[in-house]
Amino acid sequence: MIDTLTKFFESYPQSFLDTNGPFRGGISPELMDRMLEFRDRQLHVLSYAHHYRVDQETVQMLTDLAYGTKPAGREEIYREAQFPFPALLVECPDPTGEGSYVALTTVVDNCMYTQRMIVTANGIVPSLLVLKSSGLKGELIFTPTYEAALLGPKHPEGEAALKGESEVCSHFVAVVATMCSMLKYKGMIETEEVQAFSRPERRRAEKAGKPLPDTLVTRVRLGSAGKIQLKATHVERDTDDPSGKRRAHWVAGHYMKHMARPEKVFRMPHIRGAGPVIPQTRRVELPEIADQLATKERLATTGEVE
Repeated sequence: MIDTLTKFFESYPQSFLDTNGPFRGGISPELMDRMLEFRDRQLHVLSYAHHYRVDQETVQMLTDLAYGTKPAGREEIYREAQFPFPALLVECPDPTGEGSYVALTTVVDNCMYTQRMIVTANGIVPSLLVLKSSGLKGELIFTPTYEAALLGPKHPEGEAALKGESEVCSHFVAVVATMCSMLKYKGMIETEEVQAFSRPERRRAEKAGKPLPDTLVTRVRLGSAGKIQLKATHVERDTDDPSGKRRAHWVAGHYMKHMARPEKVFRMPHIRGAGPVIPQTRRVELPEIADQLATKERLATTGEVE
């Protein structure tokens, strides 16, 4: 995949212009310069990006985990994600089976820069924008490709196209950040170095006299705990299934009836459910009580009468 994208950007912007023209008024020298700068940046990032290939089941689990967590907990997952490499190329299968969605993600000064590309048998669809994010906050940065596309006959259909791509980028941020966070939990996801090309593909290429490069990728699959997590999430959606367990979570301490005692007993906080507990931060705000306490403290300090 990295080789495929590298070849595309080595001939960019011509590889894009040839298949998306003609362009109204042509491409200005200033825009062409920015497209060439974009090409150089893409090639530089691809030169040191580490390739992860994530299967559909794992994508689903990571998505459910990220979006099934409250915003405060999700922001904590994003901020605490430890990226194993400065740049990641994360490949996810297209559910339709027509190709792959690819996220190219870098981390600079605690900010993630994420863009999506689509790779199919018919070619490559480059990114129109880059999502700069820190926690749950994000900023859209348009690429020169988007500006050029607006001048061509295949131009994006206004805000609808940008909204769709920004949502895909947000989804990739969730998948990539959660994947990096889950690497520290034993059994959630498993990684394995494998050949980028299957054995039949390599044999066909050798017979054709065009041997494929000996490239390794990191395959990401669900571990035993990850499979339980995925099943638990599905059980939460399907309340008619009495056999499954919810994902692991803390149950707050509470009073409960005891069969041998007339009075209620206190049940200590405990963990319930399947898989590892994913830490979450809960913020409790009591504005009225806080104001009352602040007023009493001020009166006690100053000696004023309420």
